Amino acid sequence: MYYSTTSANHRIITRNNVCRYLSQNTRIPDHIYGIATEAFQKKAIIRTIQFPKSLHRIGARAFLGCNSLQEITLPDQVTQIGPGAFSKCDSLLQANIPGSLDDLPQGLFLESRKLHTVYFHPDSQIRTIRKNTFWECKSLSSLVLPDSVTNIDDRAFYRCRSLQTISFPQNLKRIGEQAFYFCNFASLELPDSLEILDNSAFFKCNNLEHVRLPQNVRHIGKWVFHGCNRLKYLEIRHDPEFIGDWIINRSSTIRCYRNSKADQYCRESGFKVEYLD
Repeated sequence: MYYSTTSANHRIITRNNVCRYLSQNTRIPDHIYGIATEAFQKKAIIRTIQFPKSLHRIGARAFLGCNSLQEITLPDQVTQIGPGAFSKCDSLLQANIPGSLDDLPQGLFLESRKLHTVYFHPDSQIRTIRKNTFWECKSLSSLVLPDSVTNIDDRAFYRCRSLQTISFPQNLKRIGEQAFYFCNFASLELPDSLEILDNSAFFKCNNLEHVRLPQNVRHIGKWVFHGCNRLKYLEIRHDPEFIGDWIINRSSTIRCYRNSKADQYCRESGFKVEYLD
C-alpha cells in the first residue's frame, strides 16, 4: 500500500533522493505523487513544509522525529497515509486534515506532545480514528471530530492529559479500549448513536463527576470508568446486553431503574445504587 524506499520513480521522494528537497522551508514540487516510507525521518532542518496538490500518498513514518516541524496542511488529494507518519514531531503545533481520507492511521501523531490544534475538513469522510493516533498528545485540549467517524479505536487518545472537551460524532458506534485513558474531561456528552464502550475506555479520567449513558449502548466493558476518582454518578437508564466488572469505583453510585439489569449488576457487585423515578 505504501511506497518502498527503493522506488526509482521520479515522482516519489525516497530516503535516497530526499536531500534534493531539504530546507528549513521545504516545498515539495508539483510533480511529486508520493512520499516513501521514512523518507524525511528525523530531518530536523524542516520548520515548514508545503505539500503540492499532486500529492496522493505518504508512507509510514515519513516525517517521524522531524523535531522542528511546526504545522502541516495536507492537500485534499491525499488518500493514503502510513502509520506513524507524523509521530514524535516535538514542535508540531497544528495539523489540518483533508476530507479525502477514510481513516486516520495508527500512531499518526503518536507522542507529538506539543500538538494542540487539529482541524478536520468540513466534508471529511473519515470513519475510524485508528489505534494510538493521538497517543500522548498531551497539549491537545479540545477537539471537534467529524460526524463521519463511527469508530474510535483502542488507545486513540491515550494519556491526552489536557483533553478537556470533545465534540463526539453523531454517528459514533464504538469507543475502544483505553481510548481516552487519563484524559481531563469534566463532563461527557456521549452521542445517542453509541453502542459499544470497550474496556477501560475512560479509565482514570479524574475530573469526571457525572456521566449519563445513551440508551443504545449495549456493551459496557470492564473498568470503563474505573479510576475516575471524582465520579459521583453513572446513570444507566436502559438494559445493556453486557456490563463488565468494576465499571466504576466503590465510591461512585449507579443511578438506574429498580429491577433493571443495572440494578441486578449493582446488587451482585456490591455497588451503591440510587433509583430513578
